[in-house]
Amino acid sequence: MGVIERRKREKEMRMELAVEAAMEIFNEEGYHSITMEKIAERSEISRAALYLYFKNKDEILITAIAEHTDYFAGLLESLYERRETVKEKLIFEIWNCFKKFYEKNPVAFNATQYFHQSEMIRNLPDALRNVLYKSGSRVVGLQHKIVGYGIDEGIFIRCNPRTLSEVIWSTFLGIIDLERSKYVLSKKSHLDITRDTAIKVLSRGILAHSDVKC
Repeated sequence: MGVIERRKREKEMRMELAVEAAMEIFNEEGYHSITMEKIAERSEISRAALYLYFKNKDEILITAIAEHTDYFAGLLESLYERRETVKEKLIFEIWNCFKKFYEKNPVAFNATQYFHQSEMIRNLPDALRNVLYKSGSRVVGLQHKIVGYGIDEGIFIRCNPRTLSEVIWSTFLGIIDLERSKYVLSKKSHLDITRDTAIKVLSRGILAHSDVKC
């Protein structure tokens, strides 16, 4: 390995350590408790070096969010490629993509939802807002594309694909938010059973053989 390649790898490793440290603090203490000093200390990177890689904590967190969203996009792209083979199970396959997205990294998932609040988006500089927009637009577009296929093939009820896609996604988000709140308050969660019940209820209303009209 040459000097340039080694330095590049060392830089990437330090950036990964910084991202991991920031996400740990976010999970343990919340967004407002994160500082560049805390990130540097936990990642064992000097503050000077940290500022060479990232301008501020938001840039670090957005990096983690973009990487996690790319993983989600990969799941959706794979599903679209397999759409002909899953057909009647399409709604369950979509739901499974959502579950994998959450379970891959719940902290990054929560950070994603946190940064998509209107107040957070407004306070971001244009460059970071554009990163969120591009990564988010990619997954939204794929969701609409998959749901649109289900409607065109007569698998789902006739409906605006954008609207139906948003109903499915917002149902999943609502369940995650509810169970997260329950756990914070009571240390109890019924995430798995709630998600399983939700997809059964959704499938009865979404599949074309149901009596529901849109």
